[in-house]
Amino acid sequence: MRSKKSERITLDDCWNRTGIWGDKKCPELTRTPHCRNCEVYSQASRQLLDRKPPAGYLQSWTRLLAKPKESIVSGKISVLVFRLGPEWFALATSLFNEAAETKDVHSIPHRTNRTLLGIVNVRGEIHLCISMASLLGMDEQAEAETGKHMLIATIKDQPVAFKTAEVSGIRHYHPDELQKVPSTLSKEASACSKGLLRWKQQHIAVLDEQILSEKLIRSLQ
Repeated sequence: MRSKKSERITLDDCWNRTGIWGDKKCPELTRTPHCRNCEVYSQASRQLLDRKPPAGYLQSWTRLLAKPKESIVSGKISVLVFRLGPEWFALATSLFNEAAETKDVHSIPHRTNRTLLGIVNVRGEIHLCISMASLLGMDEQAEAETGKHMLIATIKDQPVAFKTAEVSGIRHYHPDELQKVPSTLSKEASACSKGLLRWKQQHIAVLDEQILSEKLIRSLQ
């Protein structure tokens, strides 16, 4: 029965009492295997479908469907953002293996230099430890401010560890968002960068992994 005031429908849900979801004593079950095949159940379904929608229902869906669809931009690139001294950089997320606590660096006799600092033990595995700040031509002050966090990355099939001052997290960008690298970056950092990415208050130099890896290999030879 339909109430004119509330437009609600009262149904006799016999299927929950004596039907398939009840005590199964309905005599109709001897004729039909399931309440879905019963005319009473079908009639109740028609009542629900034919009832008038609640106030504002059509207007609400009209507004929802009229909203412009958000376009999904393909080609987004995932990078990990970190800080060396005062500058922010980003490198492809796929290159990173893990982040670890800062470890003691052990020098390598006759091999240690400003870029190759030595080796570190990370969970029982030995990795070369490099100075990313030095590799990017940053000054000694930037190097001194770096060291609170350690990242393990695989560059040209070579797992290396390097210390950073801060790790901001993962960001996603489209190549069209990249801007020209500012002159404030060192010459080496500019040469290794694809472009500048702006994220809130951060200006992030996105590093070119191919150029960076070639520069790293030369520094290790």
